[in-house]
Amino acid sequence: MDHTLEVRWFYPGTPPSALVDWITDLGATQESVRTDLYLVSDDPAMNVKLREGKVQTKHRLNRPVPCQFSPSVGGHRERWVKWSFGLNGSHDLLDEDPTGLWVPVHKDRLQLSLEPDEVEDIVGGAIDPETTEAAVELTTVSADGSSAWSLCIESEGRPAGLSGTLDRAGDVLLQDCPHPLDDEHSFGYARWIRAEVS
Repeated sequence: MDHTLEVRWFYPGTPPSALVDWITDLGATQESVRTDLYLVSDDPAMNVKLREGKVQTKHRLNRPVPCQFSPSVGGHRERWVKWSFGLNGSHDLLDEDPTGLWVPVHKDRLQLSLEPDEVEDIVGGAIDPETTEAAVELTTVSADGSSAWSLCIESEGRPAGLSGTLDRAGDVLLQDCPHPLDDEHSFGYARWIRAEVS
């Protein structure tokens, strides 16, 4: 079981080149392109997906909380707990889903992952009561004929350290973000997928 605190935004289309240059300059690297299968849900607080032979579930523990990282970057903080379970045997839902409840989501992601000591180097010291891991990612996503880009910043680790790490790392990492990010576009994958397939 893992605990995360994240702020995610979705915008239609492809990511602006200035945003790609910005996150690359931060040190983000290209991850392999992949397709995850998401279970369509009416509940934006529940996220279930199949990835690389595992079932991964995330449950939001609180209502989205408004936050502001800079005058042009604001969104909603969401606290999640997630589990991952291995599958016995293979699944073929990507090829055939008689229920129509699973949606393939194609992802092409640039990500910068930071260990606690790297976070402290960036923010200029330890975070009270403790520093956790942090990450910022830019993902191009497509599902059911719709395409979008998503920017996310998150902290992961022991619950006591999530808020301080997200706030401090977000203030530093997002201060020069070249694209305005607002709370109207700030939500998780479950809500985006539901909107695209309805």
